[in-house]
Amino acid sequence: MKTTSTIKPARMRLAVGFCSLYAAAASAAAPPHPWAAMAQSDADFVTHWLERQSITAVYPDQQAFAAQLTAARRVFDAESARVSNYAGYRHALLRFVGSLQDVHLRLNFTLLPATWQWPGFQLVYRGGRYLAVSSQGSAHAGQEVTHCDGKPLADWVNQAATYEQIVPGLESSGNWAAPLVLRDGGSPFIPRPRSCTIGGRDVVLDWQPVAASRFAADRSAATVFRDRVAAATPFGADGAWVRMGFFAPQTQAEGKAFRQLIAEAPALRDKSVLVIDVRGNGGGSYEWFMGFLRALYGKDYADAHARSRLGIAHVMRTTPEILAYFKSDSAAEVDALAPPADGTPFDPDYAKYQHALESGQTVFVSPKNARAVPLPKGSPVNPVKARVLLLTDYNCGSACIVFVDEMKRFPGVEQIGVETGIDSRTGTSFPAPLPSGNGMIEVPVVTRDGRERGDNIPHRPHRLFTGNITDTAAVQAWIRDEILGSTSPPHASP
Repeated sequence: MKTTSTIKPARMRLAVGFCSLYAAAASAAAPPHPWAAMAQSDADFVTHWLERQSITAVYPDQQAFAAQLTAARRVFDAESARVSNYAGYRHALLRFVGSLQDVHLRLNFTLLPATWQWPGFQLVYRGGRYLAVSSQGSAHAGQEVTHCDGKPLADWVNQAATYEQIVPGLESSGNWAAPLVLRDGGSPFIPRPRSCTIGGRDVVLDWQPVAASRFAADRSAATVFRDRVAAATPFGADGAWVRMGFFAPQTQAEGKAFRQLIAEAPALRDKSVLVIDVRGNGGGSYEWFMGFLRALYGKDYADAHARSRLGIAHVMRTTPEILAYFKSDSAAEVDALAPPADGTPFDPDYAKYQHALESGQTVFVSPKNARAVPLPKGSPVNPVKARVLLLTDYNCGSACIVFVDEMKRFPGVEQIGVETGIDSRTGTSFPAPLPSGNGMIEVPVVTRDGRERGDNIPHRPHRLFTGNITDTAAVQAWIRDEILGSTSPPHASP
């Protein structure tokens, strides 16, 4: 079982046939407006794909999930009656899928508008405040915006999150949803604000067209740090900056770079400080980060402490399509893309899974510590003399959060930066194209029994950075001046 949510071309081709078969069989009365009819058709398929493939549809509580899905569909059906354009179509579907609050259940659109409306600037969340960025309108870059139309910005952010497949109410919600508060496509569900309190004064917003590509680029620059680097570089007089931007190599070069980092890890043990930077790491497979941890800390010490994932039983949905999906993923991992071994594979050829499928079992269970990673005898000595700082951001997701689970079990490791993203106990998303051709639906086919951390719970840092977490120079200066220069012990956030 793989833990990456990366969609490979072979997987998408696998799913196309299933979607076509469904579309040929589905029939429903067309709602009055074409966009509403398209939304209903896509929602029908999303419901079908969930019920046919998702682990949550059958485990752990089939009735509870059915009730949750029914409630979400009831809201969607009521809202779809108001759909008359692409913006409404998109928001109705995103709220439907997002209301299930499972980050491994995703709706991704390939159809996007050429332009949006905006007031000449975006908002970005930093250190509890909402600041103007990319300004060419009524706000100067860096000015704080506190209210729009008399409502606090947090209310606008949570409203945008609800219709943008973002779990509302979290600190990371501000990072993802704040730029969308001042982006308008004509949705019937989110009215655009008329005025905002900017720098302490009320300002009427001047809405104007902006190229969607420009808006997306500005949003990404303000909220995302993702350079896909795996390397160790000098930091300070005798430290090292260990950048791990991915746990799922996409090219042979990336695989080789990560293997080189693993090979170099033992030489980092005697540094004065190690900053392990996983900003922007969206996840991948556990094997990659365990290869690094065993190289850095030594096998016995790593295996004595990094055992969070070993207390988990993986429960997998069994369908013929998922079996083919697993096998296509396994066959693709060759050469430098094959991760280091993490114990002994439990069912490498999926023979046990196939037997469960052919026996009519709804799920297949891979037990706790299925790879039989032994607990070392005695108390291994930590060979790492360096102070270890783990730098996270809101984009650390999926297997990256599991890496943080493991790292924080090592004595002395300090998480710094901002909160991680969130994940759920589910994983391994299985994609299929929507009948409209406008995008893909991904549903989780695995869940994790016994995981210590709950669903949608982030890791909070010991030391919080309140500036621009994507600005490496600013982050490095903060570490040098306020963390390494500080004599006070770290204080963990609640």
